Amino acid sequence: MFLFLIFLSLLFPQPLLANDNYSIKEIINYNIDHSGQATVNHQIQITNLNSETYLQGYELSISGYQIDKLSASDGTNNILDEFHSDDYHHQIKLKLNHPKVGLNQQNNLNLNYHIKDFAKHKGKTWEIVVPQISDNSSSEINISTPDSFGPLSFASIPVTFKNESSQNLISFTQHPNTKTNLIILGNYQLFDFKLRYFLKNNHSSPAMAEIAIIPDTHNQAVFYRQIDPPPQNIYPDADGNWLATYQLKAGQELNIIASGQVKTGLNLGSSLANPEPYLRDQTFWPVSDPKLATISQNLSGPKSTYDYVINTLDYNYDRFNSSVGRLGALTAIDDPKNALCTEFTDLFITLARQQKIPAREIQGFAYTNNPKMKPVGDEGDILHAWPEYYDSSKQQWVAIDPTWGKTTEGIDYFDNLDLNHITFVTHGLDSQQPLPPGAYPPLDGSKSIEITFAKEELISQQPLPQVSLKNNQLLLENPTPNIIKGLHLSIPNLNYTHNLDTILPYSTSSLPLPKMSFWKTLSPDYQKIKVILKNSEDRQSNTNLLYLPHFINLGTLIILSLIILTLGGIIITSKKYEKIS
Repeated sequence: MFLFLIFLSLLFPQPLLANDNYSIKEIINYNIDHSGQATVNHQIQITNLNSETYLQGYELSISGYQIDKLSASDGTNNILDEFHSDDYHHQIKLKLNHPKVGLNQQNNLNLNYHIKDFAKHKGKTWEIVVPQISDNSSSEINISTPDSFGPLSFASIPVTFKNESSQNLISFTQHPNTKTNLIILGNYQLFDFKLRYFLKNNHSSPAMAEIAIIPDTHNQAVFYRQIDPPPQNIYPDADGNWLATYQLKAGQELNIIASGQVKTGLNLGSSLANPEPYLRDQTFWPVSDPKLATISQNLSGPKSTYDYVINTLDYNYDRFNSSVGRLGALTAIDDPKNALCTEFTDLFITLARQQKIPAREIQGFAYTNNPKMKPVGDEGDILHAWPEYYDSSKQQWVAIDPTWGKTTEGIDYFDNLDLNHITFVTHGLDSQQPLPPGAYPPLDGSKSIEITFAKEELISQQPLPQVSLKNNQLLLENPTPNIIKGLHLSIPNLNYTHNLDTILPYSTSSLPLPKMSFWKTLSPDYQKIKVILKNSEDRQSNTNLLYLPHFINLGTLIILSLIILTLGGIIITSKKYEKIS
């Protein structure tokens, strides 16, 4: 959206520059209803800067939206002269019949119009794109939405957010040369997903294979409808990835389908106990390279590094169809006009690590409705990559997106990441492993990744583990495709309690039972133990198990007693024979 002015002068036949003759102040109020349609009040205050000119006409062009119900006045008279509309482009001419004349005199223009689909409903969020109004002056923007839209979750510029009288009130100043401003409202985002993996054992003997599935992280939670066929086990690696293991026979082919739902925007804690592994060299992160070290010496923290990356690299859209793979940080700096999201990410990580800032790569999915402004990779490779750095003052990992910071030409993806990013895998200790979903495409050519906005959140009771006892180890088995969280375990007659944060899907946790004295275990009270489990949803299970130490120790005592009695009998008998003889 842009505007331009027509100025007429009493003294000069040619138009004069607005900056020389007029000052402009704009206030634009957007009142958005429950369906996303906006009623707009657009106030324009034009002040004469000298006494020799006056304003007769004003033209503006509104693009990007469908508008109707347009009216314009100067407070008293209708000033709408012409209105030409061509789908999403509109030309408006205003004519002032009674312009104010004289130094510091003000002409107050007032436009009212309606915009269809100004706020767009995407999954569980509402997105509002506010285009630039004027190239000449700053504008005061006020937006009112129903509070059912949810709280502010992302803003590409600093805004003031309030909730009053069942309304969200958003205000900010839009400065000249700002292309667009993006605002997202909502508590969280929901995505339905379906992932396909194809595995093949090309060896003549059985082999183990593992795949990475979507994990819980500090900003997302996953719920699985199914993982078919179920894996033998799922375990976390040092970066928190969830790795599902499968045993394949010689020559066996296996198709795996994992489907479910991801909820983003959780903002959970994510402390880092040992930062040193996240400062090391890796294949695509040459931390010890002297050329990159020289660059990093002139940087001063994450924001400075982010700005350097987006100002240095250019996104090469032609590489989508290229066979050229990931280039890494050093090649990115040598060939800055040939970057994809991986190069933006690798360069940031390398420069951050050189400044002793822990950094790592996220490979995953990012929703885009504009591949030019928010590009993502082709399916079959990673869909998108972005970095995280560790903020030691906040004691948490912070995700940023320098690629989109570049391609959107100014939207701030440093201070705030939107809710439309899903983590598939995290690369911190290794820049390449594990491979993300999408790296195991089916042979039939079908899509290996399908992700859409979810209409309804999947609500299901969190499972409780199956309990068994083996070799004085309490085994807690999760036979379901979903994680068990916040588990509290107690065994009253052993005076034993334990808290367990998580048990991953299709995995087993073992806990050693406390050791008891031999004589105490012989009590009949310890023939069985009662295991009480309660999860984070306060669901509870009670399981009675045979306490084997009781029976083993009791059996041992009986055997020892029989041995002692037998030996005693032999000794007594021997003494009797001695007396007789």
